[in-house]
Amino acid sequence: MPTREQQRDATRARILDAATRLLVERGYAGWSTLAVQHAAGLSRGALLHHFPTIASLTAALVEHLVELNEHAARQAAESPGASADPIERTLSALLDTMTRPAARAEQELWAAARTDPALASVLRESERRAGRDLRRVIDTLFGPELTAHPRYPAIRDLTIAMLRGVAAAHPLRTSDRAETRTLDYWADTIRTLIDADTGPG
Repeated sequence: MPTREQQRDATRARILDAATRLLVERGYAGWSTLAVQHAAGLSRGALLHHFPTIASLTAALVEHLVELNEHAARQAAESPGASADPIERTLSALLDTMTRPAARAEQELWAAARTDPALASVLRESERRAGRDLRRVIDTLFGPELTAHPRYPAIRDLTIAMLRGVAAAHPLRTSDRAETRTLDYWADTIRTLIDADTGPG
């Protein structure tokens, strides 16, 4: 029989999974504590016991999405079909992660925050932590040789910005050709930036 702590953790995970699913399926306009409560199949009291405010639910959801995205990135990088080249492997794994439901749910929150000051306030602090976690994951995927390069911080930050843009356009794509071409161009650019310091003086 599950312990009380296990039951509490299971209920919390159920709520966060339902919240993620709702964001992906309905967008932020269809997302509320009441909608999450119904999607999770819980009483109002059960939801409020875990998340008494929409702000607390949102903050926990961002943390949950970050964990899902981190797991997905590692899984994609370690898949049998992953490239042996660390740059290509990392870019492919990150784009795969950024087009999955958990990442799309996070993007829904960002878009909604533009016109919702209360949501923006909650997201600022949550996303600071999420950003640190994302950079840590990317550092691990790229590996110690690249992360030691003096241009690496710029490479990492530009990689994040570029891939977020590609991921945002993903739902409008009818094939993967343009995305693959963009990743190839960026991989070549990274190599050029790295090799620039090793060329003739």
